[in-house]
Amino acid sequence: MPKRKILLFLYFIIFFLDALGVLFPEWISRKYITFLPFPILTLLYIYSVKKINWFYMTALVCTFLGIVLFNTKAYFKEALIFYGIGVCFYVIVSLKTAKVIPIKSICIATVPFLIIYLVPLILYSDAVQIDIFNYIMFYVFFVGLFFFISTLVYINQRNKTNLWLLCSGVLFLISTIIHGYNLFFEYLTIIRVGVVVTFLTMHFAMYKYVIGNKK
Repeated sequence: MPKRKILLFLYFIIFFLDALGVLFPEWISRKYITFLPFPILTLLYIYSVKKINWFYMTALVCTFLGIVLFNTKAYFKEALIFYGIGVCFYVIVSLKTAKVIPIKSICIATVPFLIIYLVPLILYSDAVQIDIFNYIMFYVFFVGLFFFISTLVYINQRNKTNLWLLCSGVLFLISTIIHGYNLFFEYLTIIRVGVVVTFLTMHFAMYKYVIGNKK
């Protein structure tokens, strides 16, 4: 079996176990499972292309560091910084591979971007501690920007590859909103499962976009 197929199979097996670990923590420990998807995704990318996109690789590394730090409560702020940097590099990757985007498309996509950027301000400002709010907004800004760019790229050129990018942007948005609700309002197991599913799916969708642009 080709290495890519093995890694792809492993990614979704870990994906499935990670989600089940939220539902059945007494049966499946997420202590180490939660760290495995990104190293596997990184290897999958390396075996999928002949020439590495170092902006994308940097995004994967920063996101992985964010995951490690996020699971250490003392480094929550640092985790948000690395998460934000990772999304920033996703934006760079998207812009570098996109075609010239018309002004009309920019105007159409600006509205959802502004709405998305204001959502956390309205919903979370009273629930979040002041000392971490700026870090959250740093991360949320780049999530909103990525959603903006992914929408823009797809509006300008509708094809299968750009649809993967749009899916990644939309899932990033959903994941961020429901994760924020879980952290600062009410913890619900089903929402936590949703966070795991959307988080891992959106990064896989971005992988598909990146390798799609290499073909």
